[in-house]
Amino acid sequence: MDKAVYILKNVYHLYHLAGRILSREGKYLAVPFDGFLDEDPVFNSPKLLQMLMEYGREQKTYKGWNDDGYWYYVFHDLGDYVIWGPVNTEEYSENDNLLYCKQHGAKAGCVCDIPLMKIGKLEEIIMFVHGLLSDEYENIVKIDDGIDAGRFQESLHAGRVEYELENEECDKKHFPFAREDQMWKWIIGGGQGRFSFGTGKSFEDLVDNAGVMAQSQKKNLEYGIVSGITLLTRYAIAAGVEESAAYILSDVLLQRLAKATNVMEMRKVMEYALVEFGRLGKGAKSETYSIYVEQSREYVAKNIFKKLSLQEIAKEIGVHPAYLSGIFKKQTGMTLTDYIMQEKIQISCNLLKYSNRSIAIIAEYMNLSPQSYFTRVFKKVTGETPARYRRTHVDKNFLED
Repeated sequence: MDKAVYILKNVYHLYHLAGRILSREGKYLAVPFDGFLDEDPVFNSPKLLQMLMEYGREQKTYKGWNDDGYWYYVFHDLGDYVIWGPVNTEEYSENDNLLYCKQHGAKAGCVCDIPLMKIGKLEEIIMFVHGLLSDEYENIVKIDDGIDAGRFQESLHAGRVEYELENEECDKKHFPFAREDQMWKWIIGGGQGRFSFGTGKSFEDLVDNAGVMAQSQKKNLEYGIVSGITLLTRYAIAAGVEESAAYILSDVLLQRLAKATNVMEMRKVMEYALVEFGRLGKGAKSETYSIYVEQSREYVAKNIFKKLSLQEIAKEIGVHPAYLSGIFKKQTGMTLTDYIMQEKIQISCNLLKYSNRSIAIIAEYMNLSPQSYFTRVFKKVTGETPARYRRTHVDKNFLED
């Protein structure tokens, strides 16, 4: 174990990344330095240790585990476990880190220097160190970051999101880019008639066009409904529905979805969403905004996942940017840029509350990368960092099955 201790010690010295090797019984075989166990939240929390060992029971696969924003990676091979972490992917305060360690029984003042790094960098370190520990330098270890293959997959080394559609097998298209006009006209019309994309199916079309987001059929249905409710919310607001009413309905629907125990109950939630948002759209009284402000709000709603700017929107609706900026601020009480950010952050809040997608993925998805910029904007709008918002608002019923 001298070699293992040497490697763990140097990795800790270079990156503040804590690693430990345990037997299948949970006995510590190697740690970075003498006295480490007094500071180790894993060692001091039997429940956490048991969770990590159970989570990493699959051999020859590093599995990522997110414990309320603190990441661990676990590897199991030939009866031994290698556990790395905790690591932050979002900047927490020293008090947050101290509180986390205390919750797991570590002594006061320890392990407050939890490293901050991107998951891609963390996994590169893990792959390299695994090669040193096992003398196997080929990339033979599969790393599971806990995110289902599907609509969102993070390209860890390129630092961006890749949308992987399964068009060949499923002939599916992503809803936001495929059928926006139908949704928009349906909301504007107050939900008159069945909402359909031409197949005669109302609910099925809305969810199917959300794309393939999870390997589990039930989980994919859940993600599809979350996407559908999010889209209904932002289109309703752009159509003149009062924001507070739309967001309250959205929250109620998502909470009801979280409590659904089977597919039939989940489908009822979506059907209810269509009825209620249609009712709100029918009764909506648009503010007395000028045509240019209305067109701007409509453009933002229909392109919310893209990178937006005052200049682009002004060009699209055919007015000078300075003129648009002035009338938008005068009539709405906020700048167009602030309005765009407000709308993007509202959707980000739902993604943080009702999905386990990483903050980096959400930032990329909303076109607010890099993550540091997303965090700055998010905190300006909500008063909280994305990580803190997720910890205090997350609905654990939406965790992966």
